[in-house]
Amino acid sequence: MSVNQQNRKLDSNAFEALHHSYHDRLQASILSRVRNREEAEDITAAAFESAFANRESFRGEAAPATWLHAIALNKTRRPQRPRETVSLDVLTGEFPSQLVVPDLSEETEHRSECRARLLRTLRQIPTVYRKVLINHFIEGHSVRQIAKRERIPIGTVLSRIFTAKRLLREAWEAAT
Repeated sequence: MSVNQQNRKLDSNAFEALHHSYHDRLQASILSRVRNREEAEDITAAAFESAFANRESFRGEAAPATWLHAIALNKTRRPQRPRETVSLDVLTGEFPSQLVVPDLSEETEHRSECRARLLRTLRQIPTVYRKVLINHFIEGHSVRQIAKRERIPIGTVLSRIFTAKRLLREAWEAAT
């Protein structure tokens, strides 16, 4: 992170790089604390907004990401105030593309539809094959772990995965 060493201030370029590299990690950290995606997004945005507005006061005693994380944590501790309206007229110059967050509602709806379709399709294949797919691809168990738990040879697990993938593909295509 480039911090101006002469006056130890966080310049605009360094702030943009901080946003680009740290936004998702900060939001995930806040989400684990507040357990609400919208609230985590709001807190993350508010933390970046506050940090940007006060970047001149950054003294460089800690890493910029640590400073920003502290700002975000303080925002989780404060009672939620009514949202303030912010005028975008105060922004001058080109708005950094990294600060623009697209509307994800359409993508979320599409994922929901795909997930529901996948679950319906999984129910159409025999249990023995469905179970091995779920154990391996969803739960992340290795072929060796599945073989040991089911008390079957590794080759049988591999064969079931192969057959299960074929059956799932056929059921998926038949559903379209």
